Amino acid sequence: MPELVSAPKVKVESLEDFLLKEQDKLIPLMRDMEKEANLNYDKSAPLPEALSFKGGNKKTIRNHFLRALRLNTGTPLGYFLQNLPGNPLPAKKSNPMTVSIYGEKDLKQDYEFYDIRIGELVSPLEVLATAGDEPDFGLDLNLFEDNGESFGKDYGFGIQSFGDSRIYYATQVPFHIGYYHESPIIFAAAGFLTRTYPKYRVHQFMTLSRYAFESGHTYWGYRFLGWGMHYVVDLTQPYHSRVLPNFGTISMLWINLKAILGFESAKNEAIDRIASRHTTIEKYHFSTLRNSYKNKELTHPFILSVKQADLDNNYGKYDNSYMVDIVSKQSYDISDRIDTLIDESNLLNGFSEGKLLPEINHKSLAELDSTISEHMKSVGSHIRNYVRTGLKQN
Repeated sequence: MPELVSAPKVKVESLEDFLLKEQDKLIPLMRDMEKEANLNYDKSAPLPEALSFKGGNKKTIRNHFLRALRLNTGTPLGYFLQNLPGNPLPAKKSNPMTVSIYGEKDLKQDYEFYDIRIGELVSPLEVLATAGDEPDFGLDLNLFEDNGESFGKDYGFGIQSFGDSRIYYATQVPFHIGYYHESPIIFAAAGFLTRTYPKYRVHQFMTLSRYAFESGHTYWGYRFLGWGMHYVVDLTQPYHSRVLPNFGTISMLWINLKAILGFESAKNEAIDRIASRHTTIEKYHFSTLRNSYKNKELTHPFILSVKQADLDNNYGKYDNSYMVDIVSKQSYDISDRIDTLIDESNLLNGFSEGKLLPEINHKSLAELDSTISEHMKSVGSHIRNYVRTGLKQN
């Protein structure tokens, strides 16, 4: 994107400094932001009045801000940038505990970050790209009443609607998944599937990004924009937009009915099935990209496809309906094919720890790769269209 490549470097600013300088204007801005959200995005979970942003001092304002956004107040929110695989580390390696709530447990060896200093000039593209991963590092963890945190009892989201409780990061699932295209019968029988919040998060962070740019806080303009970008990208993942690929409406209703009657084996089997495919396809895609960057193989189709911009104008301008009508609909429509090719390629048994095993079906894997590459063309377009909308506001 020329808009990013040619953009001047931005000065790193602490969150506290931004909030202290702008709190008088942020108070009404965030109040109006939540009013609009209650009308359009989170009707079932409005912000409790007691949590409305009211400013604060240097010691309290960060906590007040995170509570007003209904985020996990323990999120580190350090100052760092992500290093691409294969590149030399340009500065001190970041302590994982300054990046993610769970530190090394969360980051493992998959990510490498380096510290940046307050006042340092940094690339806006790197700020945006790094921020695009941050919502997975703790922002949305443990926000429901039954998640064991005191703030979860204050936030008004109620009991967690769904998510695999065996996975430590599962409490963030309703914020990172959006089921918008299931049969009305499914939604009538399982209304909990509608209680998801990715649109709400994008609304919050796009609003804050726009204000940060307008008020001259460009570092936070890009960082907030990146936070919102995460949720748009999440919905490009088929398992984030479809409850049970390759399951028909009748099958899903039958599974739900049996669970209601106390026979949960079919439900648990379905959860296991989807969880394994969900995580395996993400790990396969990630490891392929990581290895390509490490080996300087920058012509890999996964990389070239996401850079291809000729489809950008086909989808129109990013607006409030874009995530549902375009992004998640595409993911929903491709989900059956992805799910089938995972089976046919034997990816669950033929891929482990970033490596292909003898059990893999190479012919079907080539079809899976081709399908992913084709999908990544639209993924790249959606990212760029979202970012362009954010940048045009400043």
